[in-house]
Amino acid sequence: MAEILPQNPPRADRSPVASWQRQHMQWLVAAVLVPLSMTLTAYGVVEFGPQVTTTFSTVTQTLPTPELRAENGDVSLNHVEVIRSGDSLSRLLARMGVIDSELQQFIQTDPTARKLYELSPGRFLQASTRPDGLIREISYVTSKGEEVRIGRENTTLTAQASPAQTQTQTFLKSGRINSSFFAATDAADIPDAITQQLIELFASRVDFHHKLQKGDQFTVIYDAEVHQGSLVRPGKILGAQFISNGVVHEAMWYADGSPSGNYYTLDGASLKQGFISSPVKFSRVSSGFGMRFHPVMFDWKQHRGVDYAAPTGTEIMATADGVITKLAREAGYGNVIEIRHDGRYSTLYAHMNAFAPGLKVGSNVTQGQIIGEVGSTGRSTGPHLHYEFKINGEQVDPLAVKLPEGKKLTNQQLLAFGPVARSMKRQLSIAGQVELAQLD
Repeated sequence: MAEILPQNPPRADRSPVASWQRQHMQWLVAAVLVPLSMTLTAYGVVEFGPQVTTTFSTVTQTLPTPELRAENGDVSLNHVEVIRSGDSLSRLLARMGVIDSELQQFIQTDPTARKLYELSPGRFLQASTRPDGLIREISYVTSKGEEVRIGRENTTLTAQASPAQTQTQTFLKSGRINSSFFAATDAADIPDAITQQLIELFASRVDFHHKLQKGDQFTVIYDAEVHQGSLVRPGKILGAQFISNGVVHEAMWYADGSPSGNYYTLDGASLKQGFISSPVKFSRVSSGFGMRFHPVMFDWKQHRGVDYAAPTGTEIMATADGVITKLAREAGYGNVIEIRHDGRYSTLYAHMNAFAPGLKVGSNVTQGQIIGEVGSTGRSTGPHLHYEFKINGEQVDPLAVKLPEGKKLTNQQLLAFGPVARSMKRQLSIAGQVELAQLD
């Protein structure tokens, strides 16, 4: 009888590794087939499920425009405009959005408000307006240091002017001459009054009319009164350096005990002459010292002064520090002032149109101070200044006399002056280097 053997008998020799590989393959197949079947099922639901139809419609509705109303009825809009060259007041107001015909009429008719027409480039015009363009308040500081304010209270406009609240600031400017000295100072934004002081300070050492060269340099430190960042009034030069043709000239202001201080070189020599040569700027000598035919008396007489022809109103300066000993109106001299200087010397100014306000006999005046205006009072045929220079009461020719030197520092003053001068020298040196480097 034949023996029947079982099919696929278990193999005792199969290793555990082979068994693990079979199980691992089963798990791998399951991991791939199960997500795939789920994906196919989901696809079938999406693709062949029930369809939903959505209907859209447009609805148009007119809404009323909301009324724009300020929460605060007193709201103000503030404006600040820098005045440009060629600006008019109407143009400035237009840039601010001011729509106020009543304001325009008020400025034209009110004497105080009319000062608003005195516009200077670089200054600020400030205004506060209502949303409809009507002015609440407008203010401006004039070149004379007055703050003009126009305000509206309900429906009434008023104007007032008062001295502006200013602060003193120190400015430092440098320049290099390329075409002319005045072009260089304009490029450095130096005020005209400071430029004139610079000329006067170095006039005896630098020929500003004929000897300046391209490349000459200058540095100036000065103070000025400002209002809200805007220049109101230039002050005085505190220190200056001028390099002309390679020669360095330096000067500084020093409080030497005199009423207004004086200017000195940095080694202590006075820069101030005892007397300035002419009491009137921009004038000509119309009659010199000596015998002449008098235009009013029609006779030959000794002319004991010098006549400077100039338009009526031209400013007259005191030629030196002193005390007023005469201030009167006389038949021949007309309006006349006489000033005593240091005992031996005195000067006389005649035919004046007017005296400067506040002067009287006994008033102290300083060199260059304005004491009056050119006129034609007394025996005169036209506007001019008759100027006399006296030594011990005797008239001498002011154009020929050797003028006395300026005040000198004492030995004690020189000891105090030294440290101040060294500090100023460092400031001028550093300032010049920094400013000129910026120009380059």
